Amino acid sequence: MAAKKTGKPDKTRYQQIIDLNDEKINVLILGTSGCGKSTLINALLESEVAQTGVGSAVTDTISVYEDEKIPFRMIDTVGYEYGFLRQNKIKSDLAKFCVEGIKKTELDKLIHMIWFCIDGTTKRIDQKTLEYIRSVTNDWKDVPVIIVFTKSYSELDVSENIEMASEAVRTYNRRHSRRPLNVVDIIPVVAKEYLINDTTIVPRRGLDTLVTRTNELTPEAKRVANSTIKEIDIKLKGGAANSIVAAAAVAAATVGAIPIPMPDAPVLVAIQTGMLKAISKTYGIGDDSTANKIIDTTLKVGATTAIGKSLLTALKAIPGLNVAAAVLNAAVAGIVTFAAGEVSKTMFERVYSGEAERTSVDYEKEIMELYNRYLPAIMKKAEEFSNSHDGKFTVSDLTKFIISLISNKK
Repeated sequence: MAAKKTGKPDKTRYQQIIDLNDEKINVLILGTSGCGKSTLINALLESEVAQTGVGSAVTDTISVYEDEKIPFRMIDTVGYEYGFLRQNKIKSDLAKFCVEGIKKTELDKLIHMIWFCIDGTTKRIDQKTLEYIRSVTNDWKDVPVIIVFTKSYSELDVSENIEMASEAVRTYNRRHSRRPLNVVDIIPVVAKEYLINDTTIVPRRGLDTLVTRTNELTPEAKRVANSTIKEIDIKLKGGAANSIVAAAAVAAATVGAIPIPMPDAPVLVAIQTGMLKAISKTYGIGDDSTANKIIDTTLKVGATTAIGKSLLTALKAIPGLNVAAAVLNAAVAGIVTFAAGEVSKTMFERVYSGEAERTSVDYEKEIMELYNRYLPAIMKKAEEFSNSHDGKFTVSDLTKFIISLISNKK
C-alpha cells in the first residue's frame, strides 16, 4: 500500500539537520606553524598521530582526529601564518568542509568550538590574529573560542600572556561590537615536558584543565552550533531556490515577448507551475497536500487578471518609459513569475522550518499579503532599472535585470 501523504515536509530530514550535533562536538584547532598544535593533539590522544599524518585527511589543509580517550573530535588545520592566499585557502576549505557536512548530515564536518593555539614563548596576540579567528568561521557566529597558550613553561609568562590576551580581546570586541569574538577562556598548557639533559624541568600541565573546560562548554557549544546549522541549511536551500526562480523568471520574460494573452497564457502557467514544484522539492516538501495548496494558491493569486493589469498599468506609468508592447508583456510575465517564486519560497521555508502551522494557515490570505509586500518593492526596482536605461530597454536587458534581482538577494 502506498504511503499516505501527510501534508508535512520530510520531517526526518529536517530533524537530522536540527539534531546534527547530538553526539561528540568538534573542536577546530587553529594556529601558526610551530605553535605546538600537533604536539597538543598527540598528547591528548597519547599517540604520535598528528606528526605522522595518521587520521582522516580531508584536504591538504584539514585533518580530523578522534579517539575513545577523549569525548570530542579535533579538526586540525595547517598553520595559517599571515599570508593572504594561505589564509583564504584554509577558509575556503573549511567552508566547503562544513557545508558538505550539513548537506550530507555528517557529524564530523561541523564546528562547535575553536581552540586557537599561540606559542606562549612569543608573547604575541594582536588584532590581526583575532580578526583571522573571526573571519575563518564567518558563518559560525558566536562559536565559543578558547585561546590556548602552548609551551607555557614560565609562570611569569603565563600571567603576562593571560593579561595580554584578555586586553586584546576586550579591545577587539569594543571595536567590533556587532561581530564580537566569543572568547570563553584562556588556558596555558605544556603538552610535552621541557627537558634539559634528560631531566624534566617543566612537566606536562594544563591538559586536564583544557579537556575539562571543553566538556563544561559542550552544551553551550551544541546550542550555538544547532542554531547556526539550521541557518546554513535554510541558506543553502534558499540559494538553490533562487537559481530556480531566476531561470523561470527569465524563461517567462522570454515567452512574454511573444504576442499572446498575458499573464494567464498556458505556457506561462506551465513555467510557473514547474518552478513552484521544483522549489517545494528543494525544501523537501514534495508532492503532498501542503505543497499543492501553496502551489495552487500562489498561481491563483499571482496569475489573476487584476495583478497582471495593475502591473502593466504601473509599468506604463514609469516616467519616460518608451518600449514596445512586447517588452512590456515580457516585463509583466517576468515580474509576476519572479514574485510568485519569492512568495512560494517564503511559504515553503515557513513550512520546512516548522514556523507555519499546517492545519490553521489561511494560505490565500498569507500569499496575498506576501504578494502585496513583494510587488511594490519589485516595481520600485523596475522603475530604477528603467531610469538607468533612460526608459528604453530590450528583453535582453530585462532578463539581466531579473537575474540582478536574485543576485542582489544572495
